[in-house]
Amino acid sequence: MDRDRFLVPLPLLLLLYQLSLTRVVTPKTATATVGDNVGDIAGMGADLFGSFAEATCAALVVSSVSSLGAGHSWVGMCYPMMITAVGILVCIGVTLVATDFNPAKTLDDIESTLKYQLILSTAIMTPVAYLLTMTALPAEFTGLFADSTIVAKNWHIFVCVASGIWGGLIIGLVTEYYTSNTYEPVQDVADSCRTGAATDIIFGLALGYKSTIVPCFMIAICIFTGFTLGGMYGTVFSLCLSLSLSISLSRCF
Repeated sequence: MDRDRFLVPLPLLLLLYQLSLTRVVTPKTATATVGDNVGDIAGMGADLFGSFAEATCAALVVSSVSSLGAGHSWVGMCYPMMITAVGILVCIGVTLVATDFNPAKTLDDIESTLKYQLILSTAIMTPVAYLLTMTALPAEFTGLFADSTIVAKNWHIFVCVASGIWGGLIIGLVTEYYTSNTYEPVQDVADSCRTGAATDIIFGLALGYKSTIVPCFMIAICIFTGFTLGGMYGTVFSLCLSLSLSISLSRCF
């Protein structure tokens, strides 16, 4: 019975925590808090889904004009939708781990639970993506590059997919480091408030610029890997798969 008390959506726990920090809980403050949470969650989901769907459609178009489309390989042409659908299923399964098998029992456990889900979904998605790529795509096919004679192999596409998955994980962990009050960057920003608002703004802006270094390099590496091995087709997967995990986890939460 004690365990069932904590089987509630994680965003609701965050909402209750924010309300508990409000000294006077009035309809106005409650409405503002709910609006902030709904706007953040729905806005993030909408942005991710927009990029996610557009990238998937782009991959379908590229595959249709390649040798996959010329050879009427229906399974091969549907590979973009298959890989993203598998990503959603993996994330749903990982979410069950956090909600049923190892739920967050206190508010302090929420952050570690979310990070555990991200790492676990990446670790599971990698071998699943390999099996799907080796099964759905032919060993060699053409039409992905401007030079139609260049041959791409199925393991090339898997490397593009894997780079996107693990690149998304690294970006997520770096984002947590720079935005969580558990780590030093946020604590330093809070400490800079002691000397006034000006130093806080300057320090926060500088820290924001610094936090983009690793994500920028990871995005560049993913683009280079995807375009080198699979042209625009590979680039779509190297950048889209990180979104696949992110949007799936955000929708499951």
